[in-house]
Amino acid sequence: MKNEKQNKNFNHDLNNLFERLLVTKNKRLKNVEELKRRITTKLDLEIKRLYAKKNFISDLWVKREELRLQKISVWKKFIKNSFGMNCRYILSMPFIYMMIIPAIILHITTEIYHRVCFRLYGIPMVEIKEYFIFDRHLLPYLNWFEKFNCFYCSYFNCLISYVKEISARTERYWCPIKHSRPLKDEHSQYDKFVDYSDGEVLRKQWNRIRKF
Repeated sequence: MKNEKQNKNFNHDLNNLFERLLVTKNKRLKNVEELKRRITTKLDLEIKRLYAKKNFISDLWVKREELRLQKISVWKKFIKNSFGMNCRYILSMPFIYMMIIPAIILHITTEIYHRVCFRLYGIPMVEIKEYFIFDRHLLPYLNWFEKFNCFYCSYFNCLISYVKEISARTERYWCPIKHSRPLKDEHSQYDKFVDYSDGEVLRKQWNRIRKF
């Protein structure tokens, strides 16, 4: 009788062990599938980006002379504009271009935080080359002033996108809670946050959410 009971307990423990192993196996298989899906998606996006760049450069080379004829010099454009428009542009120039000062300060201070704190927290670094793109200076139909303005606008918008991603990953680490109202422009990490009123879920999943 005692041996029979021991056998039952042994079989029960063995079944539990197999069940746990099966659950672990399924979880790992899911993780492998998810990793495979992510890698495939990233490769597809990279291939599409390379093809788009190749086609763009080819088209630009073929049409370079045609596009160059569309260029209007700074002086001709100045004459073509109305007097009032030129005055507005000239008056606005100090206010536009002085914004480079706070932008550079933001860039430097954010980069220092990014390089130091992300390493301390174990957060993956944001790849700067994925956010800063400068290619409009290649367009032959733009004059030098238009190219400069395109570069200036690109820098600002790329900087904002770059800083937004750094702050998004920071928020995921320190405060992964959705707002009570919908956001107009959600960042890349927002869908991983817990709902506004789910305090219990936050406490249980916070460490998991922090694993990028």
